[in-house]
Amino acid sequence: MSTKYEIWKAIAEDGSAEMGLRWDIHSIEEEVARGLWEGMPVLLATFEADSYDEACQKYNDHFGWGKYHPMD
Repeated sequence: MSTKYEIWKAIAEDGSAEMGLRWDIHSIEEEVARGLWEGMPVLLATFEADSYDEACQKYNDHFGWGKYHPMD
């Protein structure tokens, strides 16, 4: 069964960027409310994947980072 994932990005006042891969769409709103993001996150992409590893590979593909290597 596929899960919906989203890629988010926020730019802080100092120009630094923070990116995140989320599968619980409501977590972004909670994270912003708790002050866990520097800057306001913007949705970059939405996709479905059958596993977390597949989602991480799609995340890497989005940014052109190459092959995803899961940690053991």
